[in-house]
Amino acid sequence: MKKIITLITLLVFTTNYATDRLVDPTLSSGNGTTIFTTITAAINAAVNGDRIIIASNTYNEAALTIGKSLQIMPQTPGTIINFNANITISGFPGMKLEIIGVNIGIYSISSNEIVAGSPNNRSKITIINCSAQYLDFNKNYYGVNILDNNISKGIVFRYGNVVKNITKQISLLDEPLDNLNTSEKNLIIANQVTYLIGVSNNDYPLIVANNILRDLSILRWNANSQLKNTISNNQFTNDAILHFSTKDVPYYNIIFTSNKFDNDFSMAKSDSVNTQCYSTDINRWDGQGPFSYHSWMPSWSWCCGVGGTLGWYAAGAETPTRPPDFYPGGTYWTPNGSFSYLNNNTPGFFEFSFNGILGNFTIPTSGSALNLTNIAGPTNDIDGGNPNHSFYDLDLTINDRGVNGGPYSHLNYNATNPNNSKAFIFDLDMPTDLFPTQTVDIKAKGYHKN
Repeated sequence: MKKIITLITLLVFTTNYATDRLVDPTLSSGNGTTIFTTITAAINAAVNGDRIIIASNTYNEAALTIGKSLQIMPQTPGTIINFNANITISGFPGMKLEIIGVNIGIYSISSNEIVAGSPNNRSKITIINCSAQYLDFNKNYYGVNILDNNISKGIVFRYGNVVKNITKQISLLDEPLDNLNTSEKNLIIANQVTYLIGVSNNDYPLIVANNILRDLSILRWNANSQLKNTISNNQFTNDAILHFSTKDVPYYNIIFTSNKFDNDFSMAKSDSVNTQCYSTDINRWDGQGPFSYHSWMPSWSWCCGVGGTLGWYAAGAETPTRPPDFYPGGTYWTPNGSFSYLNNNTPGFFEFSFNGILGNFTIPTSGSALNLTNIAGPTNDIDGGNPNHSFYDLDLTINDRGVNGGPYSHLNYNATNPNNSKAFIFDLDMPTDLFPTQTVDIKAKGYHKN
């Protein structure tokens, strides 16, 4: 069948820059305009649109605040800049900042509030190939592209794309928006997450795909009945816990499909404060508030029950062992248990399909507003995922269950020559079924790091 494509839109996160300012600490001195011996001096001299090109070295400088549209990058592609201090980003509407190849070790990159920001005029921040302890964008109207980083403790954001990172935890928190009808999406794709991906955001539709993780908690999501939230092709490890809120849910529109489990898992619910799973104490575990495993968002702390009693992991425990039960007062299940965590009186759909597991779902035969689809699918992983065309593998065969299947397959994220790769597409939005004379709008998100 002939396919006619009339429009292609490619969005690559890049900017034309005005002046290159070189930083090299091995020089005896700079000229104060285009050559500097410290990163701080170069940024202070820069204006919006400049590039800060930095010789690979170790920079022991004071904490740095960046409030300009800049590109900060190594002089030699693929090398690393070691910067031993915290970085704070002071965003403003229309800001475009790229930070590439910076290792700040035990330090963090955080954000300040944006004055007069809006969804249509965000501060756009791109961070590529960096290392840090935390990336904290828990502020309104930042649009982040966090791509291919090693973040030792956690990433928190409110809008954007978090792709191919290695970290302990990813948290997507809420802006003052509600259930937008939009083609924009929040993407959490192809990350390696030691513990938790946690979502409490009902602004944009959500895609959580092809991640390796342990626990997943969805407390709030875009509930526009014309849209869907997709959780697909993830690999859950080490007795994973899946948690979907039953409290104040306006509509279920969730597809949980083609995921793979290393072994049994539990599903848990928390439907009221009577479960004692709410806390304003954000100093549990490592004391880092929204980044700790038990406090991934402010004023909310994880808790576990042992023998029906409330228990906390010891403060400072870096790799705690979870008690066998989760959320006292709620329910949980294994593949041989019952499925009762959903609010059956809430309308909408919840598709649990092609995950290789058929739970013993218990849904009332009458009086239920929820349409639950429960399909085990084949037990094999190859071609064992969702057969819908929108979930096809990159080679246009049926979805392979797990991280190497589907349109966001890990196989797409291994560049042949990473240091010389230019535009890298990580999200391709196009129709999966095309018809003669159809006008097709293809949208892609990508980036380059040179």
